[in-house]
Amino acid sequence: MSERWIADRMHNIDASGIRKVFDLAANMKDPINLSIGQPHFDTPDEVKESLFDAVRDGKNAYSQTQGIAPLREKLEARVAAEFGHADRQLFITSGTSGALMLTLSALVNPGDEVIVFDPYFVMYKHLTAMSGGKVVLIDTYPDFKIDVEKVRNAITDRTKLILFNSPSNPTGTVASAEEMKALAELAREKDVALLSDEIYRSFCYDDEFVSPAKWNEDTIVIDGFSKSHSMTGWRCGVVHGPAHVMQQMTKLQQFTFVCAPHPVQWAALSGR
Repeated sequence: MSERWIADRMHNIDASGIRKVFDLAANMKDPINLSIGQPHFDTPDEVKESLFDAVRDGKNAYSQTQGIAPLREKLEARVAAEFGHADRQLFITSGTSGALMLTLSALVNPGDEVIVFDPYFVMYKHLTAMSGGKVVLIDTYPDFKIDVEKVRNAITDRTKLILFNSPSNPTGTVASAEEMKALAELAREKDVALLSDEIYRSFCYDDEFVSPAKWNEDTIVIDGFSKSHSMTGWRCGVVHGPAHVMQQMTKLQQFTFVCAPHPVQWAALSGR
């Protein structure tokens, strides 16, 4: 096999560090795995039974690309109640990772810049590279707070997207409402897309979770069932945002993931 078969984009994705850590852990006694966001509890029995029922009932073929209507309608009602945005649409994705890939692929052109807050979820860098974009890191050390002036200074004419995550993976930091409001308003002012990864929103214990979409109707929001329902291996996520963006992402899902796993969507419906 020739090395020239490998696409150039693959040389921008480096898994060697992760591989070395897992290789090291394989030779350790009772290591504690802090590498991935795996819930400490098992999937609820109600959700499991709904999956079994869906499989037995023959819900095993493709669903609509955008997801089954009952699940979408239930989630759309909640999103409408939270935001009240007339132009906001929603569809079901193959996990939040699928939603991230669809968003970046639909929005980022080769050479476009994507602002990411450091430290960051490892997938952000590599999915941006796959889309042809360039990650621009904003340092949040030592307190992991969002300095909006740093973001303003980092924006150029090539900035396409700000990728925001709260509660944060890996730090666990929850951005304040003031930070989110300032970031949302800056993105709107600069006509830069804002992507809010909210997969950990269920784990806000001190205060009620607030999304930056509250202050910016064009914010794209990603959520899912992996963490809240311990369904990480089931691959069922959700994304919502401006209708014209969701339509492009749904089109892309049709020719990539096709749909989220059909019986899993029925199980997710029982868990919400």
